[in-house]
Amino acid sequence: MTNLKLLEQYEPVLRFAKSERFFPMAVEPYVERCSIFASGPQGMLELFAHHQESLIKRIGRLKSEQFYLRFVNKPLNDSDVWVWLAVLSALGLAGGWFLAGMTGVEVAFTASLIAALIIFMLASPVRLRIIPAALAALFFIVLEVVPIWFFLHQSKYVSIAVEYLIFLPIYLIVLFYLSVRTMKFILDHVIPEGPGMVMDILSQATEKIAQEAYFEYAKILEKNPRPVYYGRILHETDRKANHWTILQYHFFYAFNDWRLAANGINHHEGDWEMVAVYLKNDEPHTVLFSQHGAGNIEKWKNIRLAVDKEGKATTHPVVYVALGSHANYSRPEAIRSPGMYKPGKLQRLLFWTDGLIQYLFLLLNPNQRARQTALNEMAVKWSDFLDPDAFSNLRDEDDHYLVSLPMEMATGDGFRIGYQGDTLREGMMISSSYLKRAMSDRETTHPKIKEWHCVLLNSRRDWVQYRGLWGVKSFLKEESGPPGPKWDRPRKGRVGVNQRKRWGRPLDWLADLEKNSQQK
Repeated sequence: MTNLKLLEQYEPVLRFAKSERFFPMAVEPYVERCSIFASGPQGMLELFAHHQESLIKRIGRLKSEQFYLRFVNKPLNDSDVWVWLAVLSALGLAGGWFLAGMTGVEVAFTASLIAALIIFMLASPVRLRIIPAALAALFFIVLEVVPIWFFLHQSKYVSIAVEYLIFLPIYLIVLFYLSVRTMKFILDHVIPEGPGMVMDILSQATEKIAQEAYFEYAKILEKNPRPVYYGRILHETDRKANHWTILQYHFFYAFNDWRLAANGINHHEGDWEMVAVYLKNDEPHTVLFSQHGAGNIEKWKNIRLAVDKEGKATTHPVVYVALGSHANYSRPEAIRSPGMYKPGKLQRLLFWTDGLIQYLFLLLNPNQRARQTALNEMAVKWSDFLDPDAFSNLRDEDDHYLVSLPMEMATGDGFRIGYQGDTLREGMMISSSYLKRAMSDRETTHPKIKEWHCVLLNSRRDWVQYRGLWGVKSFLKEESGPPGPKWDRPRKGRVGVNQRKRWGRPLDWLADLEKNSQQK
């Protein structure tokens, strides 16, 4: 049997969540839209030496790891827009003065500020979802503050007695109500966006970049509608003389938008994932799944397999791909926990701070049921309040989660790629049961073809040798693009990179995951 036929025999079926925006694609269309940058002196010298070659050929000839690709190159803050705003504002101020004096100037100045705010909201690379919430909160605050002007100026039509004995008590009651509603709105809609906003400030892969990446990927799908995996076959023999055939299925995604899609921890351009089927003495033995830079293992006998139209099991494992993060799972999963993998200290601090603020609001809430919820939480977990996961399961009086913790949504209720059999037997979960409708129903673009196109990696391909990052380099490691399928991530302060264990020593990777699964 040829390598291509063997790969096709066991090629996995990938089931995505409903609102997934990125799917496995060919590398070449992505690289064609990228720019390459050096991240060190050796990289700058190499780029200069190969500057006349096409990028897809050049990246395979670069010897060092001091490079990164940038997929979204469109400037998000167009200076021409601000120049035109400044010119029009100046003309408006002059015209306002000529037509109505200071009143005209005030009107023109106010209009210019509103226009600048709108342009900022459209161009800002920082946290998209917080801007409408912040504007709504500002509106509530204005409603509270503006009536104060009424009491500071004597009315010609209302006596002081009526103002202070009738209107003032009514205003204080309304002010208290609006204050509580404003605080609740800020805690419900603004503060939960805080961790993501801080991450966006520190990141080169913000929500605005994620939106732009989706539009660029949609354009690629118009010309390249077929999903692609890169197949690779290795033959190994263990110490007991067992013959192993390892079938590796490498998937490349243009973007990881986990934070925007499911309140996840990170964003980054480019994303390499993998599923591997291990055959022991020509019989399927184990399936390995890549997950957040690590992996998981499942025995073949426990794997869900696609079934044909007559209900018979095939040899195609069903893989559930997590929304945004593209981590692979052997069954439908909806995980809500900051400890699903090891995020950085900054992320955990942000989520803990968010939880603490929301807990204090519950404790000081005029709603008796809310206060009782907070007191009960204190009574049960008083000794664990300093724990990073202290508020991960905190719910309000309506039994809703308070903190927007990372959601790993491998529900399988969206687009499906691979063997087309009886799909209803495979199982899935409903995304809208865990995500807000605005997130689970967001706009998506799917490949027009549902069957795989396999590209063999057994032959030497130029881009496989690329040692740099497949996305823009950020201040935070979790926000930087990933390394390719062959190489580990470059380490700070070290020269050179090592081959991934799963690429060069697949049996060692299998042994590591078996050991980890036994320790759980």
